[in-house]
Amino acid sequence: MRWTVGKGEAARMKADLLVVPVYKAAEGPDLSPLRGLNRSLGGALTALAAGGAFNAAAESTQLIPGGRAAAPWILAVGLGPRDDLSAEILRRAAATASREARRVQARRLVALLPDLAGTGLAVDAAARCWTEGGELGLSDSGTEKTGDRVVKDLPRECRLLPPAGAAPAEVRAGMNEGLVFAEGALFARRLVNLPANLLDPDALAAEARGLARREGLDCRVLGKSQLKRMGMGGVLGVAQGSRRDPRFIVLESRGVAARRPLVALVGKGVTFDSGGISIKPSAKMHEMKADMGGAAAVLGAALIISRLRLPVRLLAVVPAVENMPDGDAIRPGDVLKMASGKTVEVLNTDAEGRLILADALHFACKRKPDWVIDAATLTGACVVALGSHFAGLMGNDGALAGALERAGGETFERTWPLPVIEDHHKALESQVADLQNLGGRDGGALTAAAFLEEFVPEATAWAHLDIAGPAWVEAGGPVMGKGGTGFGARLIARAVQLLAAGD
Repeated sequence: MRWTVGKGEAARMKADLLVVPVYKAAEGPDLSPLRGLNRSLGGALTALAAGGAFNAAAESTQLIPGGRAAAPWILAVGLGPRDDLSAEILRRAAATASREARRVQARRLVALLPDLAGTGLAVDAAARCWTEGGELGLSDSGTEKTGDRVVKDLPRECRLLPPAGAAPAEVRAGMNEGLVFAEGALFARRLVNLPANLLDPDALAAEARGLARREGLDCRVLGKSQLKRMGMGGVLGVAQGSRRDPRFIVLESRGVAARRPLVALVGKGVTFDSGGISIKPSAKMHEMKADMGGAAAVLGAALIISRLRLPVRLLAVVPAVENMPDGDAIRPGDVLKMASGKTVEVLNTDAEGRLILADALHFACKRKPDWVIDAATLTGACVVALGSHFAGLMGNDGALAGALERAGGETFERTWPLPVIEDHHKALESQVADLQNLGGRDGGALTAAAFLEEFVPEATAWAHLDIAGPAWVEAGGPVMGKGGTGFGARLIARAVQLLAAGD
C-alpha cells in the first residue's frame, strides 16, 4: 500500500473505509476517547455499544455504516483494555484491519492511531507498529497461484491520522521506519515460500544480487571452483549429492566509514533438505524448502539495515546448497576437512546445516567483526523445546544476547536463552576426527550450537538463533500467515539498530 500521514477531521476524509481502533472497558467498547469523532459521525459509533455484538476485545471487528462520514463504511477494530496495549496488539489490529479491508474490497483507507495516554507507547512506535502490521497482514503464501486463485483487490492506499496532540512528523518517522521493517520481512517471507525448483542456490544468489543492486551493497557470489580453493569442505561436502552447484553469497556495505563497528550476519541457505543419505521421512518433506529460512532472515535484515542507513559496516554471508541423496552424496562415517582446517566426522547427513555454517562462520570471523549473529533452521530439537513461538538463543556474549532479547520483545519475534556448556562440546568428540557433527539425542539444539561455537574465535561476540520453529507455521495469525513467516529479519535488524545506538 501507499502510506501517507493525514491531518484534519477523519469524518471528512474521502475513503472506502474508515478504520477506528477501540479500547475495551468493563462494560464493552470504551467510546470516551472517540466522543469528538462520534459527534462528527452523527453518532454512528454509538451503534458499537448496542446489542453487545462488539466488545472491543483485541483483534475483534465490527463493520458499520459510515453515517455522516465521507467514507461509506467504518471498521471498528478492538484493542482490548487500554492497560494491556502493546506493540504487538497494535500490529495485530492493523493486520486484522488490512485483511478486513481486502475482504470488503476497500481500496482507500483512512486509519486513526489510538489515543496513547497511559499506555507507555510513544507515537512514533505506535505508527511503526501499525504500518508493519498493516503491510504484513496483506501478504499471502500462494506465490505461484494463477488466474482466479490469485489474491486480488488489495487495498492501495492508507492515510494514517495522528492521535490528538501528536505531531505529524513523529507519525511520519514511525510510519516510514515501519514500512522498511515490513519490506525486509516480506522479502524474507517470499523467499521462504518459494518452491525449491524456483529457488535453488543459483536463484538465491540472483535474489541477493538484486537486493545488493537495489540497496547499494557490494555482492560477491563464489562458485564451486573458488570454494575448492578456499578449502570449504563443509559447504562442498553437503552440496556434492546435488546436481545444483553450491553458491557462497557475500554482501557488504559500501561507503561506510572504517570506524563504524562491523556486524557479520550468517544465514543457513539449504534451499532444499532431503536429509541426504540419512533421508528424512516423506511426511512434510515438502516443507524443507524452508530450510533456507536463516538465509532469508539475514537477507531481509540486510535490506532493513541498508535502507535505514544504520551506522554499521555490514557483512552478510549465506552458504547456499541443496542436500540430496545422490550416489555422490556424503555418507555417514565420511570425514570432511573444513575451511578452518578442522576435520569433522559426519555421523548423520541430515545434520548438514551446521557443516555449511561452520565454513561461513570461519569466513566471517576472519574479518574480525564486532558482532556475529547467525540464523538457521537448525534443529528439530529446538522445535520440540520451544515450539513455533520462540527462537532458541545461544552464544557467548551477554550484551549481544541482551540486544537480541530486547529486539525480540519489541518486534514480537521472540527469543529464549538456552545454555551451551563444556559438556555439550565434549559430546562432539570423535574417535576419528577433530569433531563429529552429532552430539547424541539429548539436548540436540545445544550440541548443534556447541558445534558452531567450535568455529568462532573465543574473543568474538557471537549469537546463534535457531529459528526452526517460528520460520514455518502450520496455523498463522493476523500478522504471520500459514507457511513461511520471514521470522528473523525484523529481529536481527532491530538488534543491530540497538547495538549501533549503544542501547
